[in-house]
Amino acid sequence: MQPPESSANLAQLGLLLRQAHRRAAMELASALAPMSLSGRHFGVLLTLERHGVSTQKDLIAALGSDKAGMVRTVDDLDHRGYLERSQSATDRRVYDLTLTPAGRTALAEAKLLSTVATQSVFGNLDVEQVAALSDLLSRIVDTSAD
Repeated sequence: MQPPESSANLAQLGLLLRQAHRRAAMELASALAPMSLSGRHFGVLLTLERHGVSTQKDLIAALGSDKAGMVRTVDDLDHRGYLERSQSATDRRVYDLTLTPAGRTALAEAKLLSTVATQSVFGNLDVEQVAALSDLLSRIVDTSAD
């Protein structure tokens, strides 16, 4: 991999990523506010949908969360009836987490609301630019290539 032409541009990338993340998080929080869901709630629901079954430990790793925050989030989603805990068949100290029908319904609604945030953040990009950005960010996030 060749170094970028300008180290000044490279130095700004981290800040730009942080600012883009902050804007996207604020837009998502605003979009999900009518459901009283946070971005963390949404991330857990999406991850459970993708994986089918997960544990709190796996959610922490997948979402880059802290343990205390994940405990609060899972407890909150459990109290709302959006996920179900069942004792793991392989480790009695661990609970498997799965979406309930109410959780799937809430996730579907949250996905619709999140499109408002997505349009606000990415609306000035065309389809090819969004695809390229998604590809680049996926490469940055994918640590298996390191």
